[in-house]
Order: sequence, then C-alpha cells, then structure tokens
Amino acid sequence: MGSWMIVFGLVMVAGIAAAVGVILLIMWRLMPEGRQSPLTRNLLRPPGHSLGNHINDLTERLSTLCAMTVTLPIIVYAAHISQSYFGGVAESVARTLFTAILGLVAAAFLAKTMVKTAKDLRYKVLGWEAEVFTSEELNRLMLDGCQVFHDIPFPHGNIDHVVVSPDGVHSIDTKSYGKLMEGAGRQEVIVDYQRNVLVFQDRQVSIPTGQLEGEARWLADYLSKATGDSVTVEAMLAIPGWFIKDRVGRGTVCVFNPQNSRRFFVKGTSKLTPQQMSRIAHQLDQLCRDVEPTLARTPSWD
Repeated sequence: MGSWMIVFGLVMVAGIAAAVGVILLIMWRLMPEGRQSPLTRNLLRPPGHSLGNHINDLTERLSTLCAMTVTLPIIVYAAHISQSYFGGVAESVARTLFTAILGLVAAAFLAKTMVKTAKDLRYKVLGWEAEVFTSEELNRLMLDGCQVFHDIPFPHGNIDHVVVSPDGVHSIDTKSYGKLMEGAGRQEVIVDYQRNVLVFQDRQVSIPTGQLEGEARWLADYLSKATGDSVTVEAMLAIPGWFIKDRVGRGTVCVFNPQNSRRFFVKGTSKLTPQQMSRIAHQLDQLCRDVEPTLARTPSWD
C-alpha cells in the first residue's frame, strides 16, 4: 500500500507540474516582448460589441462545463477510491450505489446547464449576426454624407446603431426573428401599428415600442445637453431578412428591412446643418470610443 501511495503521489505531482508548465509557457508567449500598441487613443465600438462580449462569456462557460462533464467520472471515481484506500472506508453495495447516484445527479445538472447555455449562445450568435448585417447596410449611408455609429452605451444597456443624416438623428435597434425551416414559401411580415405587433406567418410579436422610444428619448436628451442644440431622435426597428408585405396604420417607431434602406435616411431634407451634424457626431464618437487597444499601456508620469 505504501509504494502504491508514493507512485500515486508522484503521478499527481507530475501532472500538476506539467499543467503549470503549460500555463506558464502560454503566458510567456503572450507577453508583449518589450513593445506596446502604437495606437494612442481608444477604438470605436464595432457592431455587436456588447453581444460579442456576451458570446465570449458564454463560450468560455460552455467550454468549462464541457471540461467538467468530461472529468466528472474521473473525479467521482477518484473520490470514491480515495475514501476506500486513504480514508479506510469499507466498500459496500450501498456506498457504491450512493456514489453512482451522486455522479448521475451531478452529470444531469451539468447537462441541463450545458443545454441552457448552448441555447442562450445560439440566440446571442443569431442576434450578433443580425446586428452585423444591419451595420453593413447602414455603413453604406456614409457614401451619402451620413455618420454611422454602433453599440452606443447608455445607462440601461446599449443602442445598436445611430445614424446622423441631414434628415435627423435615428436610433436603431436590430431584432433577429427566426424563419420557419421549410415549406413556408416566401416569408413575409405585416407591420400592424394599430395593434403594435409584427404579424408573421406562424406568430405575432409585439413591437418593443417602449424600449425603442426610451432609447430615443435618452439619446435626444443627452445630445441636446452635450451640443447645446435641440436634438430630436427618431426611434427605428430593423428586422433583417424579412420582406415587409404591408403596414397597417401609422406608428411612432419606424419598422424597416435594413437592406437597401437608403430611402429611410436620405430624403433630401436638411433638418440638420453640417455644423450640427459635426457636433452630434463628435459626442457620439466620445460615447463609443472606449475599446482599449490590445497591449496598450497607460501612460505614467514617473
């Protein structure tokens, strides 16, 4: 028994040493090697920045859960054997069954958590792709003299996109609504402003008017105070991938497909002067420019 314990201990120490060595090697390879980023200012938030952070967190969590699930049988078995050999606990059918049931319960809990995390990750990825698609279409508006910003932070979350055009300031939220897999033909949506719903073939979804108007009000108040101008903001909802078949009534939130959406932002009017657009764009730039460059070093006064 004594020699077996020594061998087991040496194996454990060797495994831990190897793991620590690999971690240190990785950290050493990631060191900046005496250099830092040449960038002297923060970056603008890219499209889907907030969702991207959530996706990274969920991906790491899912990886951790997978590792725990793989190692769970080994941990349960090692704990059982350790109690027998090192703790002197006698083997019995009841004890073996208890260990097996405990392992199955833990495995079931991990499996349930993994399924929930994977589903949440899937929805976040779909939402991120929709935001990126919308941003790619909105960025085309810069050819018409518009200013476009993405993922604007505010106290209750973030505003997906903001377009500053001569026609005004537009606060845009992107929603990803899934389509049926097959057998549905051309899939269309009716925007029913009278009932404040989006009517899909298989369901109806409320237009998040309260959320969108709240974001627009906050942005209008912020820009008005920051620029000294009276700024109004139009609330809009982008639903990429859907053909809007009809609109019923009129609403306070403009629902649109971002593909070829120039007509919603470039109408030939001039509600904002170039100077006003410049002041508004400057304030939005300050809001969104908070992404630190990789390997950036904070200047010191030493």
